Amino acid sequence: MFCPLLKSVKGIVFAAMLMSVVSTVACANAVTPFFGMQIQGLSPIITKSLGVLSQEGVLVRDIAYPGPASHSDVRRGDIIVMLDGKVASNVETVVKMAKGFKPNTKVAATLLRRGKKIDVEIPIGVMPPLWNIQRNKFATIAPLGISFAALTEKVKERFNLGWRSRGVVVSLVDEEKAAGLDIKVGDVVVQVNQSPVWKPAHIISFIKKAQREKREMVLLLVEGASGFRFVLLPVPTINASAATTMQAPLPNLKPSN
Repeated sequence: MFCPLLKSVKGIVFAAMLMSVVSTVACANAVTPFFGMQIQGLSPIITKSLGVLSQEGVLVRDIAYPGPASHSDVRRGDIIVMLDGKVASNVETVVKMAKGFKPNTKVAATLLRRGKKIDVEIPIGVMPPLWNIQRNKFATIAPLGISFAALTEKVKERFNLGWRSRGVVVSLVDEEKAAGLDIKVGDVVVQVNQSPVWKPAHIISFIKKAQREKREMVLLLVEGASGFRFVLLPVPTINASAATTMQAPLPNLKPSN
């Protein structure tokens, strides 16, 4: 079964199939196609600025790295004028075309770049789980005073995060409990101990694993306002009165289901 996923966001995400002009379409047990490109329509002022005569086409705003489109010759700023042999006249037309695309294939496209037409093939992949966050999820490490939230579109808007931000956002920090830790509200945790995370429960699992292995710290890769950085996060100890072995669950960690 195949069904493109359509969401409401600012701008248009092509082949993650996130469009500003449509509502969310839920597809149970569907394989969702994924290009990993964000696009938008052309306005008269944009075409005039570029010296382009026609407003037909869609402008590539961003490309996900890694992602299928990043393995093609498409670049940010390109205008897609033809797609699968048809005129990509506007975003609505592209949405209709994309409904027929299938993952693990390629689609032919004609681009306009600095006044020249370029023919390329764009791979179509399958949407990775970290690009398909539908439900609000939360978790709190109470001893550290840090809460995390899944990156739904609404959460990204709330924290003013970019389209390519993927991971788990730091939603709350108790300044007293987290004193001395290099972690801030709005930071996005991308990895824990070199493994990608996209659910708050993933962070909780790594904390519990570190407990069992009697490690004092876990290493976070965090994306903040100034770029990426590594952060060492202390592993809370289990209170002796609550548990006698490291195999017991950490009572102060509260992931949501």
